[in-house]
Amino acid sequence: MAEGSGRAAPGRRVLAPVVALGVLAVGAVGAHLWLNTDLLSGDEVCGGLVSTDAADAVFPSSGRVSDRDGLDERPGDRLAFSCTVESSSFLPGSDTAHIRVSAGRERGDFPFTDDGRWPNPATVSFFSGGATGAVGGVGADHGWVLLPADCTTQAGPAVVEGYAPEGSDPVELARLLTDVATRAAERAGCLTGGPLVAPAALTASPEPRPVEDGAVCGIEGLGFPGPGGRTPEGKGAVEETVTGVPGEGGRPTWACEVEGYATYAVTREPRIVEGIRASTGFEEQPEVAGRPVSGFDLRHVVADCAGVPTYFSLGFGRSYLDAVGSPGTPRTQDLFDDFVRSAGKRLGCSAPTS
Repeated sequence: MAEGSGRAAPGRRVLAPVVALGVLAVGAVGAHLWLNTDLLSGDEVCGGLVSTDAADAVFPSSGRVSDRDGLDERPGDRLAFSCTVESSSFLPGSDTAHIRVSAGRERGDFPFTDDGRWPNPATVSFFSGGATGAVGGVGADHGWVLLPADCTTQAGPAVVEGYAPEGSDPVELARLLTDVATRAAERAGCLTGGPLVAPAALTASPEPRPVEDGAVCGIEGLGFPGPGGRTPEGKGAVEETVTGVPGEGGRPTWACEVEGYATYAVTREPRIVEGIRASTGFEEQPEVAGRPVSGFDLRHVVADCAGVPTYFSLGFGRSYLDAVGSPGTPRTQDLFDDFVRSAGKRLGCSAPTS
């Protein structure tokens, strides 16, 4: 062949397809990284309040983390916001998963109220850890963390709350919410003492067990919260879910649910009690079991127990409410007095005034 002809040399004909395939491969890898991972996206979403790495650790499977519509804030309060974080992937069989993160102010005893929004305290893994340790709780795919005390106002403590997909790691959810709480407090100018520290592990939720008459929830002398003060006969054993014994094991928060009848709770966690006492509506109440108390009503109170402010609460279930008015059904206040009296003996509560 004469020099100058337009035919390409064999090496060049081979090189062109190889380069094209390489470009396609790089493009495919880039598309995968963009659509199915966080490697090519930012490291924060929700206006900088949520770390994509922390959120990705919560999701049951990996994907690209984004914040859909971004951060929704309430004007005038930097600690009132919500944001939906999603993990999406175009891999076959993958579903889009969501975490909803929000913050707001609550009455200080919100974890122990029976409005149906918060997990039953007997099923929650509570955690706390000193001056900079986060205070919070994680239940079934739902958790919360308190912001530092300097973020509390008369409207109550500031709380970060999160809903995660079913099957999420509760420890990772606690870490995510702790990180969001730190970032939110720093942004609002009420972070003191350094970042909040998340728990390294959580206590396992207890398994239900049969109720023992005369020692309901493992408290000697505590009667059954139903007709006759005894567990029903002929309907199978009523079960209780109880987180140990009040005052034992160094855990400041205790709770017990008697299936269908009542939920009892006690906390001596300083940050929770501070938030309770700072909330609107907290005031002196009539004596309970002969003891001076303050609180929000006659079933959500704080008493002095060996110099430690201690919160007691009692909520009722459908089985008890259906039995109200039936012969032998204890009055609600009698049941609460019985609870404070029996649990108070273990906690060194002040002796009755009469």
